Amino acid sequence: MFTKRQKAILSFLVQNKDPIPADWMAKQLGVSDRTVRDELKELRMQSHILGATIESIRGKGYKLEIQDVERFQKMGLLCDKKNLHVENQTYLLEQNDRVIYILKKFLLEKRPIKLESLEEELFVSKPTIQSDLKIVREILQKYKLKLTVRPRHGMVVEGEEYMKRLCLSNYILHRHHDHNGGTKIAFFENEDVFDRNLLTDIKEIIIKKVNEYNIEISDIALENLTIHISIACKRIQEGFIIGDIQHNMNRKYPLEHLVATEIIKEVEHLTGLTFPEAEINYVIVHLLGTKLIQQEMLKEFSEYDEVKSIVQCMLKQLKDKLGWDFSDDTELIQGLTLHIRPAMNRLRYKMNIRNPLLDEVKTKYTSAFEGAVIASKCISDYLGMEVGEHEIAYIALHIGVALEKRKKNEKRKLRVMIVCASGVGSAKLLFYRLQRIFGDEIKIVSSTNYYQLRDWDLSAIDLIISTIPIQENIGVPVQVVSPLLNEQDVEEIRQRLLDRKVGEKENYLDESRVFIHKDFEDKESVIRFICQELYKQGLVSEYYVNYVLERESLAPTNFGNLVAIPHPLIPETEETFWAMCTLKRPIEWHGDQKVQVVCLLNIKKGPTGNLEKMYQKLLDILEDKTIVRKIVKSQSPKEIIEIINSMKR
Repeated sequence: MFTKRQKAILSFLVQNKDPIPADWMAKQLGVSDRTVRDELKELRMQSHILGATIESIRGKGYKLEIQDVERFQKMGLLCDKKNLHVENQTYLLEQNDRVIYILKKFLLEKRPIKLESLEEELFVSKPTIQSDLKIVREILQKYKLKLTVRPRHGMVVEGEEYMKRLCLSNYILHRHHDHNGGTKIAFFENEDVFDRNLLTDIKEIIIKKVNEYNIEISDIALENLTIHISIACKRIQEGFIIGDIQHNMNRKYPLEHLVATEIIKEVEHLTGLTFPEAEINYVIVHLLGTKLIQQEMLKEFSEYDEVKSIVQCMLKQLKDKLGWDFSDDTELIQGLTLHIRPAMNRLRYKMNIRNPLLDEVKTKYTSAFEGAVIASKCISDYLGMEVGEHEIAYIALHIGVALEKRKKNEKRKLRVMIVCASGVGSAKLLFYRLQRIFGDEIKIVSSTNYYQLRDWDLSAIDLIISTIPIQENIGVPVQVVSPLLNEQDVEEIRQRLLDRKVGEKENYLDESRVFIHKDFEDKESVIRFICQELYKQGLVSEYYVNYVLERESLAPTNFGNLVAIPHPLIPETEETFWAMCTLKRPIEWHGDQKVQVVCLLNIKKGPTGNLEKMYQKLLDILEDKTIVRKIVKSQSPKEIIEIINSMKR
């Protein structure tokens, strides 16, 4: 027999094709490197039992090679559960999946569940189960549910039936992406939660009715509504009836009441169950949370419509805080308007849906996600409740489309101001010469006399092209040229444009802003430490930490791979730069996610231009396990900067 720790190590090796270092596994298990190496030594000695070999690859780690799949499947880790095989690892290996499994058990089981039975069923230790239950309690608390211990009997979930169903609908399924980039919903393969035929029939009923009444809903919304009604069927069958959600819903929402009533009649006929009026209201709530408004109805919205005012608030926030002016983007305005109405209904009735694209949006469309965090404040302030990162990610998709479109339509040009002492005629000549030669690469904002230059706001200017030398430091690069723009002038401007393209090879990290091997207990302590150090250096205000913590409270900034990238809600600093802190040991950041490298991202206030390259550079570094391991082990700030600069990009 193998120990639980040995089985955990084997599960790491099975799930990774590439070699895994012992120290990486040690961090995940919360033990020393030496302990992991001792366990690996023991496992290698028993390779004849495994039907596999564990190869040690110098400088890289350990790699598992399975020779006898059948024998490997019969060993302890893989034989105690159904449907476990090498190609499709069991969801019980990861804490997040165990938590979902335990949630499902508590929400669907009629009788109390004992801790010991969970240990046996999941084949994990008591401390592991207790750690999982801590997260289960946190999730239940969000739905005003409580895990209550009944002495000698076990534990049960107590609270409103409505909240139990919402929790079930959000956590009973897991969504993943297929190989073609689409999203599909998968049930736990070894659990008969619902009758698959019933799900199909309910979906067909909904499709028929929404088409009949010309109600447009998205594919994900259709799947969610199907799940909600399926859950209702299962709960009614077991004797759990939902309480009255809200009175007079038939008067407030006559169309939704009509559609919900007809859907339920057909479901009753299909199942033989009887749905009370409160259950019809339950379906109305979900129709309100899934329905999309027809685009031709947008014109009918009044000037005082709440959604219109929220969209206007979002556009203003994006312009004021990030310099993104989308006031003329009718596609974005319509997209947000169509999305926000059902989103607000979901929030009002606490139907926070899970977004299958959340992780991808956060990593691949970072700018759009940060814009959505700022925009979502308009909804949270209006409703007086948190929006949540899943809803934020949906808003980010709309903003992402607008940013991509803007990027495509207007390539970022060098913003230039002309200073000419020879009069209007020569200034115009210089203007047209520059336009003819560099029209695709520069945008001439204006021209002015030297003595009037001090009256201009130069914060959005990249370069001043002047016919006279400018001695004082005005905070903007100056290129002195002939009024007639000779060949040498043209070459020098071309070189500036070339240097700008070659990079934005800006060094965002300075040794004074790198802190290594610090010992903190939680994320707030780390954030406060970094912000205090930056305050000491005169780079941020004393209130800066509050802006960073406010942003963190809206959506966690951990990106996996032991990395977190906190930052303020809105750009606050004079320049864009990073501040990095490595920790002696990983700390919990969000849920069960551990973090050991914290990179505080500080964005220049005012017009920011295109930050995607900077975000991508940071993510390229921090998504690379090898680089992160080197950063964690580094003995000096200089070494960390050398590691980052040595990356091929």
